[in-house]
Amino acid sequence: MPSCAQVFARTLREAGITRLYGLPGGELLEFVEATRHSGLRFLLTRHEAAASFMADATGQLEGLPGVCAATLGPGAVNMTLGVANAFLDRSPLLAVTAAHARSASPLATHQNLDLNAVYRPFTKLTLTLDGEDTAAKVRRAIRTSLELRRGPVHIVLPSDVAKENDRQTVDPESEPLQPAAVPAAAAESVDHIAAQLAAAKRPIVILGIDVDPKLHGGAARALLEKLGAPVFVTPKAKGLLSEDHPLFHGVCAGVAGDAVIVDLLKRADLLLGIGFEPVESDKLWHETLNLVNVSPVSIAAGSFRPKAEAVGELGAILERIAARSYGPFEWTREELERFRGELLDVLRPRTRPRGLSGYELTRALREQFPKDTVFVTDVGSVKAITTQAWTSYEPQTFLESNGLSSMSFSLPAAMAARLHFPNRPVLCAIGDGGLGMTLAELETCVRERLHFVTVVYNDDSLSQIEFAQRRRRLPVHAVRYRHVDFAAVATALGCWARTVESLDELAAALREAQGIDAPVLIDAHVDPAEYDAQQGPLAREGVQSSEPRAEP
Repeated sequence: MPSCAQVFARTLREAGITRLYGLPGGELLEFVEATRHSGLRFLLTRHEAAASFMADATGQLEGLPGVCAATLGPGAVNMTLGVANAFLDRSPLLAVTAAHARSASPLATHQNLDLNAVYRPFTKLTLTLDGEDTAAKVRRAIRTSLELRRGPVHIVLPSDVAKENDRQTVDPESEPLQPAAVPAAAAESVDHIAAQLAAAKRPIVILGIDVDPKLHGGAARALLEKLGAPVFVTPKAKGLLSEDHPLFHGVCAGVAGDAVIVDLLKRADLLLGIGFEPVESDKLWHETLNLVNVSPVSIAAGSFRPKAEAVGELGAILERIAARSYGPFEWTREELERFRGELLDVLRPRTRPRGLSGYELTRALREQFPKDTVFVTDVGSVKAITTQAWTSYEPQTFLESNGLSSMSFSLPAAMAARLHFPNRPVLCAIGDGGLGMTLAELETCVRERLHFVTVVYNDDSLSQIEFAQRRRRLPVHAVRYRHVDFAAVATALGCWARTVESLDELAAALREAQGIDAPVLIDAHVDPAEYDAQQGPLAREGVQSSEPRAEP
């Protein structure tokens, strides 16, 4: 009879999962061997957080749960970062952790944590395998991860249970792998929103995370074309509407130029959210403005309630709304063009930077990479500018951590993107802070032949936090790093790397890197001065600094 670990691994493989990420420990070895025997690829990372970020990105891209695995104790705790990220970015994921043998657990305190309790706050389900009906339980875990809203499931595998013969008492097929179909929305709720839209004079549409591009993309674009209203996307919805489309006006929800965008939202008499979810908004305009929403699941949470919502199968909702007539609306071309100019003025550097402008660097990268490039960004100032300045032309070509907004996401996510898109360009943008947290994974890229370009927006500081200190009239303190030569470090880890301080040097480095059979890292020295204007108004008077800025 097969062991519990063998049934576990085989069930993953039968569900269409082909690889997992993690670090093995002694208590996990039966499962690791079972994955090898079942034909699953176990990709060894340098840190468990990187493994969970890779699983998170895999779930977003593949539509099946990404899988990460760690041993008990510190390994399991390290892995929580990417699992929590998947919870708030609504990514299907299975997090597998080992545990002490059941016989030892009541007596052991060394490395012994209640892992179900650790993971419960940021997972949809946490369960411990007991050697009975493993296939059915794993199938249930996969389905739970895929049910809306999608998210992570945690599975504990005790070391002795992993070795035991699995006892099957129910038919595994009794647990379906796929979720039930989303029910139809109540017709009156859809008609209520359509009536509000028909009465609106200055509506704005916001596309969000709950739009599935494969299921709803066509219906969403058809409605947008019929309405002709200005369209914004949240960061997780970049590419749902090609950003060279005349209706596209920008990315909302806490990125560069947000103050200008929120000002325009305030001038609308109706915000129509299509798959919008407040987890993407770092401010409360979704509460204070007249927002109505259509989505497969309700966005009501805590004390928040949208002004109206229609909940159900989104494609049918959009088609029903599109069946009515709307407009003409009162937005003028001059007003919207003026908005575009104001947004551009905030994004572009106002003075000649010492080094590279983050905005100009992003635009230069966009010009030098093909339209189908998969772009992955980290958080902080690099996220704020790249999310707005990078042009996306199709869905699932832009990845970032947004709900949790975790530093160090982009390099592991780019690694997962390279595995999913082996024949497309992948470009990773990351700040010096985020790269410092995940630098060792460059060796993983070299070892696993995950070749893509990483550009470090290197300003030697936590510049977004430094801006917040100045905005609050606090001394600049505990936010600046000593300068690190990331190109030298990357070279030592086996990458091909260059340092650049101008757009000409960037172009030369990218030309030189073509055809290089290794991961490529460009250490770009960025002047953070423009970030202040991009983040919003700032009174500088009386602001002091306790730290000199590091010089290259």
